[in-house]
Amino acid sequence: MRRLQRKYIYANLEKLDNLVFAYGIDQSDFVHGIKSLPANLVSLVGVDDNEHAVNAHTGLNVINDENEIRRYLLQSHALPVKWLDYDEVGDLDFLTATEIAELLYLGHMDRPIRSPFNYKLRNHYVFLEQRNGGIKVYFYYISAFSHILSAAIVRHTLAAYRGRRMFMRSLSVPRVPEAILKQLVQLMPDGLFIYFDQSMVRQRQLLVPVHTETTGNEIEVFDPARGGENRRTHHVATLTFNLNSGVWDLQVQDQAAFEEHL
Repeated sequence: MRRLQRKYIYANLEKLDNLVFAYGIDQSDFVHGIKSLPANLVSLVGVDDNEHAVNAHTGLNVINDENEIRRYLLQSHALPVKWLDYDEVGDLDFLTATEIAELLYLGHMDRPIRSPFNYKLRNHYVFLEQRNGGIKVYFYYISAFSHILSAAIVRHTLAAYRGRRMFMRSLSVPRVPEAILKQLVQLMPDGLFIYFDQSMVRQRQLLVPVHTETTGNEIEVFDPARGGENRRTHHVATLTFNLNSGVWDLQVQDQAAFEEHL
């Protein structure tokens, strides 16, 4: 699937369902951010007998090998990738016809009929890639997203650094500290923007504007393809990275934006 190069991160959290809708975050950030890879994956779209095994009970492709799962999550795909994890290899065989139909509906409509988490499968994630380059991910534990966000920020920081020809030496970028990630996640119900395409370097520090949305758009409505998005956002903080010391910081310009979600 051809992806647009998004030089910013957008993340919106729907608290009721532990649903994150994001742009500028991809499967590589998922792989590099989570503490451990899922043990088993079942694809919710398409069936390719030559590429992956097929579970006879559900008729869906499955991946049960750790190396294959890593390769699948890191490689490019012609169509949007949609999957959920499950605990043990035989778990799919206990699904009823109705539960299998619900998986197919989830893959087709990008939303569950009931809960996205099945007690028989004991899944922790539902990953739904969108055609416009965004992703929808349901998290059993929403705390897992902060590490994925950190991986995305590190990737974008390296890209921003390499895009500046004035810097020739290599750069090591550590993970974003938990305290800063917690602050950023607090902004997500309002729609978090981290604008790497507006970043600048001053006194050997990379300065990245952090904004929130100023309109009450629903989570599915935001689309980066439409213009004027900067006019709909509010500058609340600046994410900084010291290119010499490798230290992260968050300079808050609007404390009220953070306090509303404490």
